[in-house]
Amino acid sequence: MNRHVLEISTHVFRLLRRRALLYIPCSDEKAGPVQHVVVDDDVYSEIIDRAIAKRKTIDEVFLEIGRRMCSAHRRSRCLKRWSH
Repeated sequence: MNRHVLEISTHVFRLLRRRALLYIPCSDEKAGPVQHVVVDDDVYSEIIDRAIAKRKTIDEVFLEIGRRMCSAHRRSRCLKRWSH
């Protein structure tokens, strides 16, 4: 499987690392306004397709994915609380 490098802003990189998205390995932060993230073919295709379809930047797509994961996590935690 091929790997691709995506360039994202340092702000988004920090958010991704904090949320620890499993399919996006975040290495150490480098000095500068942008960071490089290495992803597999399928993740790369999904990110690029979403960016083109929704006319968004790569940063906006990553933020959207992070928000969805966060809200899904909150929802599952809420369901567990109410199921008792």
